[in-house]
Amino acid sequence: MKRIVLLAPFPHIQLEVRRELGLPGVRVAWHRLWTGVLREHAADAVVVFGPDPMDVAALIRRVTASPLLVVGGSPAEGASCLDLGADAWLPAEAPMRLVTAQLRSLLRQEPRRAPDLGVIEAGGLRLDTQARRAHLWGQELGLAPREFELLRVLAAHLGQALIRGQILAAGWGPTFVGEPKTVDVHVAWLRQKLEGSGLRVTTIRGIGYRLDLLRAPADAGDLAGSAAASASPEPSRAS
Repeated sequence: MKRIVLLAPFPHIQLEVRRELGLPGVRVAWHRLWTGVLREHAADAVVVFGPDPMDVAALIRRVTASPLLVVGGSPAEGASCLDLGADAWLPAEAPMRLVTAQLRSLLRQEPRRAPDLGVIEAGGLRLDTQARRAHLWGQELGLAPREFELLRVLAAHLGQALIRGQILAAGWGPTFVGEPKTVDVHVAWLRQKLEGSGLRVTTIRGIGYRLDLLRAPADAGDLAGSAAASASPEPSRAS
């Protein structure tokens, strides 16, 4: 059963969405505040109604990569929501029939999956995505499954800033809903394992993260052993 998370100031909007959506086997969960999303374990789509959608859109993209439809705000705010990772925007005066048609379109889309690049190399890092093994300057690097996916998506876009939605989709799946710090915690663990390696995960304030290639370390052979010894368990909420 597909699950839609609806954020709206009034509960009657939930009834209108259900009536106009016309899809059997779809559950609509209504929450007044954005924090209600955190009560959900998964979402096939998120719909936000409100006059000030930008902050909500940014917060939603911190916790899930699910398809996001924003309804409300000015066209300029709508453009900002799209830049923040929303998949679609409609003005507040859009009829419910158009809103639900856009929602059905989002539900029909296939989940975005990262391409299998085989082997990814960046500096002294070598990731075999099929064997799911990572080597740093010739030494195997011990990574938890989420850490591997996080490093994979960052290394595949070396030098490019990635928004949290892209990272969540790659490492946790497009319907996952987690805590706002989910990505941050895994980035912190990954940074420990890459320390001194010539690779750095850089925070891009208000956007996400970027993997930067700095320089080869003076003694690369001793790095990965200490990194492998620091493998960290994953928090149960982010599994």
